[in-house]
Amino acid sequence: MSPPVITIDGPAGSGKTTLGRSLATTLGLPLVDTGLFYRGVMVAAARAGLAPDDRDALIECARRTEVVIDTDPAHDDADSAACVDGIEGGAALRDPANAPLLASMSSIPEVREVLLEAQRELARDGAVAVGRDCGTVVFPHAQLKLYLVASEDVRARRRASQLRGRGAGADLALMHGEVGARDRLDATRSAAPMRPAPDAHLLDTGVLGIAEVVQTALDLWAASSPAA
Repeated sequence: MSPPVITIDGPAGSGKTTLGRSLATTLGLPLVDTGLFYRGVMVAAARAGLAPDDRDALIECARRTEVVIDTDPAHDDADSAACVDGIEGGAALRDPANAPLLASMSSIPEVREVLLEAQRELARDGAVAVGRDCGTVVFPHAQLKLYLVASEDVRARRRASQLRGRGAGADLALMHGEVGARDRLDATRSAAPMRPAPDAHLLDTGVLGIAEVVQTALDLWAASSPAA
């Protein structure tokens, strides 16, 4: 029997990590945030002073950087979620100033290929995986695929709230720009464009409360299990 894998995809601020953490805790599975691999390489690139348009250097950076992520859903410290070459990623993992580097790297096919096996390895015994292409590329044969949506305004406000909760400044207009720009990039990039898998279940987290989203996901998981 294949290991149990649930994928949760969707745009920035749609609630992927919140839902993923709840499901992983309830089901006793690791939480694999695939986006942390890109953020880890982004931190390494920022430390090295690489430019977003230096494609060859970014590919080489992805190849040589060791990113270790925390898969325990009980740990919710964003700053220690990933270690980059043995050093905690820290606030740089979520720093909006690094957004151009993150956007550039995530659009490079060679970078995505380098990180793919590391992402899959963490789910070898099952996992709840969150990201933007988990159901379509990373785990195309997952037992259950979820795709979260919410309006740009809802997601921008969530993103601002997250940053403020970590003690960082967060202008709402800036967050709208960041979320909108990431949406456009994710939708149009040639390397794994963000879209729901054909067999994904869509959940609107701008309409449903977190308790409703979690219960709906658990019901779908129960219905998808072999014993159902």
